Amino acid sequence: MEQIQKYMVRLAQNFNKSFSEEKADFWDCLVISAADEKQKDCFQQQLDEQLKNGELPRAPKYLVIADCPGSILGSGGSTFHILKQLKDLFGNDLFHMKIWISHAGGSSKRLPNLSCTGKLFCPLPLEIEGKAITILNLKIILTSPFLKLMKNGGIFICASDDIETYCLDGIESIVEKSNLLTEDGIVAIAHPSSIAIGNTHGVYVIPEFSKRDENCWLTSCLEVLQKPNYSTMKMRKALVKLGDGEERVYTDSMFWCGPELVKKMVTFAEENGDLYRTETCIYGDFLACMGSRPAEEKLYLKSTSDSSTIKGKIASHFGETPLNIMVLEQSHFYHLGTMPEYLENLNPTSELFQTLAMKPIAQSFCRKPSGIQGIVTTSCLEADVESMIGSVMDSCIVNVPVVCERQTIVSHCVIDDPIIQVIPSCWMFHTAAVKQENSVLYVTIAFRIDDDLKGRVEQSRGWKGTTLEHPTSTLWQARLFPGLGTMSQSFTATWRMVSNREKNEEFVQTNTLQRFSMEDIVKHKYIPAMMQHRENVLHKISSRA
Repeated sequence: MEQIQKYMVRLAQNFNKSFSEEKADFWDCLVISAADEKQKDCFQQQLDEQLKNGELPRAPKYLVIADCPGSILGSGGSTFHILKQLKDLFGNDLFHMKIWISHAGGSSKRLPNLSCTGKLFCPLPLEIEGKAITILNLKIILTSPFLKLMKNGGIFICASDDIETYCLDGIESIVEKSNLLTEDGIVAIAHPSSIAIGNTHGVYVIPEFSKRDENCWLTSCLEVLQKPNYSTMKMRKALVKLGDGEERVYTDSMFWCGPELVKKMVTFAEENGDLYRTETCIYGDFLACMGSRPAEEKLYLKSTSDSSTIKGKIASHFGETPLNIMVLEQSHFYHLGTMPEYLENLNPTSELFQTLAMKPIAQSFCRKPSGIQGIVTTSCLEADVESMIGSVMDSCIVNVPVVCERQTIVSHCVIDDPIIQVIPSCWMFHTAAVKQENSVLYVTIAFRIDDDLKGRVEQSRGWKGTTLEHPTSTLWQARLFPGLGTMSQSFTATWRMVSNREKNEEFVQTNTLQRFSMEDIVKHKYIPAMMQHRENVLHKISSRA
């Protein structure tokens, strides 16, 4: 881990230094995908704000591209759609450009404190030049070393809810011997992972003879397995034995496509309108059909036998695409897509926290710093606040003494009611703004950390038995939370509900209050008010400096 930590710190320092120079090698265009026009507008507003504040590197172009109306494209269809849009915008110049794409569409049902603003804009307890950065900032830094490997252009694809750390010492030899970095193929990054991680990710099967002791090395790929069980890994020869007998696999994350392949992808998108009628995955349907094994031997193709479907067409058209793997032996992959994962990784004791030299208190004012055992990011804590280990607080204003118990998330909230003394363990609170005709209301949501928002109310440990909603409603659609005129009033109302739930009592609000579900909130979210709150927090912090 020490090697990775040193490289990560060096990378951040060099990145800031290089982008203070005008001739720095950088992406020609950075693209963020969005599920629809409303989400596009939300992302665009936050992007514009970060650019205005100088929080992102200046690039020729930042774009947010929404999926087609009425379509659920998935990351696969979305990639083809984005390329089609970029071809319309740049013409044939596209095939000489270096394009960065992050798939950020979706409603983030497993991490609802980011459902409105998006996972890419998640604040991190990581400061650069005194400012806390977001996942977007971090991913731009972490992907910058691969620019030099994309000599003649191409597209680089990454997700929005993970963080990869690595040491690239030795990558120079790959640049010099880059015969596997083909113009018409793909280079995919692989991380050494446990069998358990392999069960939930894509696993690369590489030739036995190609395994080396180097830090970074390139190899061809025989096959890509999707979320395989142990017996499948063993049967397909995906397991790698270490010296002590421990078994591991190489799992997927980022990858890039050469310019000739980009041309083929654009043509395919232009000729296949059914891309917009079926959800496809850029990993599970595009990468999964590749590899040098004969088509009849690949597991994916055995399950995608109908060549008339769009998945069959993708497999038929791209199955023989050269797929090469860049193995990063000194690397780790961290997923932040769920509430438990978010709390696990944004924790002072976590490997990720230590590797990236994160800070328990990042760009914040805390009246009593000694009371902070958890994480506080871009918050102004005017009163004596105690945050227990395993808690995360971001973008908050707290004016009364409060104890945040273990495993709590308190996001984008204003707390100034003296009745609030304890934020109960294992709950997530988040305040969102919604627009109702000509007025703005604030709604504070609260869910248990282990709640499944796709599941029914009656299955929730936090809301089971409530009389506010039918038990068979999903948590996502349950209208539980009242809308009020201020953020403080909203937090107090929801906190009272949770406090009573913790005592196995039902808290009855007046029927005149309009209630909102997560589905309502995402539909009617009002980003300008949420951004104004962030600005208010930063102003309060700077006034205390």
